[in-house]
Amino acid sequence: MKGISVEKVRTLSLIGHGGCGTTGLADAMMFLSGANDRHGRVDAGSSIADTSDEEKERKGSIQSHPLHMGWKEHSLFVVDTPGDADFVGDAVCALRVSDAAVVVVDALAGVDVGTLRVWRLADQRSLPRAVFINKLDKENADYAKCLEAVKRSLGPACVPVTLPVGRQAGLSGVAEVLSGAGMDRLDEDVKALAAGLREKLTEAAAETDDALTEKYLESGTLDPEEVGRALRRAVNAGTLVPVFCGSADKEIGVAELLDGIVGLFPSPADRGPVKSADGGTVEPRPDAPFSAFVFKNITDPFVGQLTYFRVYAGTLRANSSFLNATQKKPERFGHLYLIKGKEQISVDEVGPGDIVAVPKLKLTGVGNSISSEEHPVEFEPLWLPKTVISFAVHAKKAGEEEKIAAGLHRLMQEDPTLRAARNVETKEFIVSGMGDVHISTAQQRLKNKFNVDVELRLPTVPYKETIKSSAEGHERHKKQTGGRGQYAEVYLKLEPAERGAGFEFVDDIVGGAIPKGFLPAIEKGVRGSMAQGVVAGFPVVDLRVRCYDGTFHDVDSSNMAFELAGSKAFKDGMAKARPILLEPIYVLEVTVPADYMGAITGDLNSRRGRIMGMEQMGELQKIKAQVPLSEMLSYCTQLRSLTGGRGTFEMEFSSYEEVPAALVQRVVAQQQAKKEEK
Repeated sequence: MKGISVEKVRTLSLIGHGGCGTTGLADAMMFLSGANDRHGRVDAGSSIADTSDEEKERKGSIQSHPLHMGWKEHSLFVVDTPGDADFVGDAVCALRVSDAAVVVVDALAGVDVGTLRVWRLADQRSLPRAVFINKLDKENADYAKCLEAVKRSLGPACVPVTLPVGRQAGLSGVAEVLSGAGMDRLDEDVKALAAGLREKLTEAAAETDDALTEKYLESGTLDPEEVGRALRRAVNAGTLVPVFCGSADKEIGVAELLDGIVGLFPSPADRGPVKSADGGTVEPRPDAPFSAFVFKNITDPFVGQLTYFRVYAGTLRANSSFLNATQKKPERFGHLYLIKGKEQISVDEVGPGDIVAVPKLKLTGVGNSISSEEHPVEFEPLWLPKTVISFAVHAKKAGEEEKIAAGLHRLMQEDPTLRAARNVETKEFIVSGMGDVHISTAQQRLKNKFNVDVELRLPTVPYKETIKSSAEGHERHKKQTGGRGQYAEVYLKLEPAERGAGFEFVDDIVGGAIPKGFLPAIEKGVRGSMAQGVVAGFPVVDLRVRCYDGTFHDVDSSNMAFELAGSKAFKDGMAKARPILLEPIYVLEVTVPADYMGAITGDLNSRRGRIMGMEQMGELQKIKAQVPLSEMLSYCTQLRSLTGGRGTFEMEFSSYEEVPAALVQRVVAQQQAKKEEK
């Protein structure tokens, strides 16, 4: 930003488990910094971040919110992210453009599943971090217990730099470990925790530099300025994670956190060059060629579409142009905006580390790299988590299918973890997301934004059919109606293939029994019949079809005749070849607090799941299993119910396996019922 050097820019994300208070912390930071003239409250619907109707109704974030504030001559770009696992995609996008992260921990809940999830996401980006233990003013909040959980789950690098003065309703402030301010006001149990902390921080500082280590060993002390610079290096290197504490609601400990952000977190210059997709580097200098990465799109009711990007190098000025390096096309734009909730602050130029919004871009979307036209730069593609739940979308009013498709397309531009497409096998329009709340929110936004009412149903499972034994099929097609007739005779042999092998058509004709020119028609007929099997009408896969004999007529044979004969011969052989039904099997990974292990494994067993292994992750357990997709359609809701919202899962397609004989008739009956509905 104009007038601010790169060294005084901080770009970071607020991350944590759902309900930990990242948005409350963002509100407190905006108020204390003077960026907002009042302290917004999530519960009161006055938060500077949660501004949409859906967020006010839920009293929680459903998307990330980039915010700008100043603190002690520094420029801070802070992205508040939703903690709900259903909206983890926004956290992924925010961390992609951040130089550091503040992990917010609820003092009552401790380190939860969501905390570990976002911690691992920050690990993937090698981001420097701090921890803020929040809600210490609440009843039953226990600082010592929460701190122990933080150290146990997030690692020994977590070291307190502030400590709570008072407890629960009596929380009155924080003490600073390094300066010693307020240490005399600590409760006795916290004083015990404080013992040796200053020495530990000093040692951590000394270990960043050989000269400092030598000085510390000789004198036993270091200058405060030396300690500050060294601790900043330690945080940037990831060898130290400073732990702050307080209450965002009461603005306790927040100013100290802001001091820590400007004093300990790295600037873009500290983070150094950024790698491009081709292996090159981009220097975070204002005089370098411009380059940036797009991480968010939203639709503002007044401005229209806003595209957010983080600048990595160079200077971008208002009313100019840039190259969309991903799509290889130029874009012109007018205004540049810094964001303070609903308020957009127009600026003349932006530089490295700045997060800026540009309205009404036509081509540029999430995950795109943008740069100067003279020096194109493309960054690595954006990694996004796989969707875990799907629903079939049906219009409540006939004729609104196009409106639904258009609305979902707009929502996908804002939320790249939301997927929508027509399933060619089941003929259903499928919307997929990160959880049932994610999908229901999209349903609500379709109604609010695009005036389209939709009904969500469980999707049809894409079963397939195959054969277990070899068999022969025959068809002699003969039709005489006067004039030229139709004649074709085909002999086929069907053989099972390995799972996943697909389909192979083999020409075994000898002696010219059928001219070569008719074989493509026979294969076409076979493929046409494979689209609907004989068990329940699902596509047939994993088999080999040999055409080994037949007859033809010089006049009456045609491609059409052989196509029909090939189709019927295949059906004849299919019925004899012990046809079976196949179902998709997924690998499932469930992460839950250890207390829920019994309930989760029991539930997976009831879903025909096969437990493949378990892994201890601090106070959490990860369970890996193989489960049929048909048993997972409502799993998201069930897991939320079993764990009180503290469980998360991921799943990925593995293979197709035979449906147990006892369940085949149920599938057949379901298919028949759907046909009768139509």
